[in-house]
Formats: sequence, structure tokens, C-alpha cells
Amino acid sequence: LACYLCQEKHDLKSFWRPYIDILPDRYSNMPIFFKDFYKKFLKGSYSLEMASNRLLDLRSEYDGICRQCPEFRKFHHLEFVWGRLVVITRNFGLDIHGTETDALVPYADMLNHMPDKQTDWKYDNKLKGFTMVTNRSVARGEQIFDSYGRKCQGRYFVNYGFTIDNNFNDNDAVIYADLPEDDPHYRMKIKYLHGRRMREFQVPAHYSEDSTGQSDNNHPRNMFSFFRFLHARDSELMVLSTNDGYKLKDVEPISIRNEIEVLKHIQRSAKKSLARFPDPLSLDHKLLKENKFMDMNHRNCIMMRSGEKETLHWYIELANKAIPMLKMSWKDLKRVAAKCNQQRNRFNYYVTSVIVPLVKNQK
Repeated sequence: LACYLCQEKHDLKSFWRPYIDILPDRYSNMPIFFKDFYKKFLKGSYSLEMASNRLLDLRSEYDGICRQCPEFRKFHHLEFVWGRLVVITRNFGLDIHGTETDALVPYADMLNHMPDKQTDWKYDNKLKGFTMVTNRSVARGEQIFDSYGRKCQGRYFVNYGFTIDNNFNDNDAVIYADLPEDDPHYRMKIKYLHGRRMREFQVPAHYSEDSTGQSDNNHPRNMFSFFRFLHARDSELMVLSTNDGYKLKDVEPISIRNEIEVLKHIQRSAKKSLARFPDPLSLDHKLLKENKFMDMNHRNCIMMRSGEKETLHWYIELANKAIPMLKMSWKDLKRVAAKCNQQRNRFNYYVTSVIVPLVKNQK
């Protein structure tokens, strides 16, 4: 699609000329084009590396196409990047006669994003065309929104050039898991990890089973599973053993000792990630409350970094609150757990699904 756009853009008689003429001619809101002025607001944010990798990927795509089709070099690399950004920000995934494909749909691609979708769309094989209908009543003059799908804040920011306010469930941050070199089972574990003692997880602030739109390294339960393996000792390792070695995914809480070490390790890692930011979260909250930004790029930078910091603070507080509870007797914990069960939130979910079973079943 991006290659086709480059071609049609230079054809003054193209059937798609009216559509191409209304497309943005530049994407100054995209972090891949940010200069040092905006990058300074993102110091410490994983979005800087994400944007840098995206730019490298686009260059690699362009070079790969040119190797297969040397004539494509008549289009400048940045012209191809423009085409790819058009596709990335406006693309619809469709099923046409049983074939999965991508398409640009003029007019329909002008709808802004809202998490709770207001439209349903598809390719209608009978009508031989794209259809989009609202799924609720719409008042005259009211803006109609589409949903770009559930994504982490970083993907909205780097892929689309905007951020979502109050994106509590999908704000995320990078937490590093490293196998301690003084681990008594270090040699066995590092061998099973193929020499990779470090793993990176980009996770939201919750322990929910909901993994919608999340890859393995973006799901908190997979992160906890990996940390539980890192801190498993002696007989605990037997619980994780399989015919192929050891489980690294879907590892349920093993023991109180293990879970306390997991929480401490995650907390240390979260504090290290937090220390990479030069400004505190309180400053971000102050700036967002005052709302006196130079432009939307400035505001998006602050929104992006504040979401990461809020996530890291959540994991730090999770350890602060959960570790003392793991040390309680079942008699004392019961009263606390009853309240947690009545009021469901992200922390209480961890209490009822992890802490309660561990303390209740301790020998």
C-alpha cells in the first residue's frame, strides 16, 4: 500500500488524486521525527528507543524493496516513510471473500479514536464494498468516533502520534528481570535461559487475567511467572519442572518466600527504571493540571512519561502493601481480605488471587 501510494502520488491523473490530496503532507506529530527539543521531555521513556527502532525498521523496509525492485529508488526514502505512516495511521484490516488483507478507506479513515468503539465496520461481500455503521444513536452534529483497538500508550504515541488521557489500564512501563549471580542454582538456571540472564517486560499496572492485545512480554502474569522462576529454590523448582525443562509462563504463586522475593525484585527494578527520569511524577501532574503546553507534541510527551511513572509507582506500592500482608497469619488476613473482596480494584485483585491462597494454604 505504501509503495502504491508513492506511485499514485506522482500520477496527476490518478483515480485516487482527490484522496491523496487530502492526506497529510507531513507527520510532525510522530515521535520518529522529534528533534532534541522534544526528546528532552522524553528522557527516561522507553518511547525514545521505540521510535528509533521504528525509524530503523522503515529504512530497512525501504532498502529491502529497493534491492528487489531497483526502480523504486526513484522515490526518496522519506517519501516511502510518508506512505508507510499513511498506512500505519489509517489502515483497516479486512476479510474479503475469506482473504485477510489491508485497505485504505477514504472518509472512514478520518474518524478519531475512542476506546469504546461507536462503529462497526467490515467488507460486505454481498454489497461488494466497505460498510461502517454506528452501534448507538448519534445526535445531529455529534462527532462519530472509531476505535483503533486496545493498545499500550507507547503504541498510540509512536504509531499514531497521540496519547490517551486516563489510560490507566494500558499505561505501561519497562521492568527488567535479571537472574541474580549469587543465586544458588545460577548455573542450572542460566543454562536453561540459554545464557540470557536479563529479560525485558513492558507491562501495565495490574495483575489481571485480561490479556487483550498484549504479547507475552506485555502481560504482567508472564512477568510474575518469570520472576517466580528466577527466585525458585530447591523443592520449588520441582513444581516448575516439565519434560522440556522448566516453565517460564503460567507459573502460579509458589510460596510466600518466593512471592516476597519476587515483589522485592520487581520493586528494585521499578525504582531503577523510575530513576532514569530526571523529573518527578508530581511535576508531570502539575503540568497536566495547568495545561499550559507549547503545543500538542509537548503535552503528548508529558502524558507519555507520566503514564510510565504512574505504572512504576504502582509496582513499588504493590510491594510496599503486599509484603506485610504476605507475612500475616490467616486469622489476621481474613478481615483484610474480606474488604478487598468487596471492593474490586487492581491491588485488591492481587490480594484475592495471590496473597489469600498463599497465606491460607501455608503450612
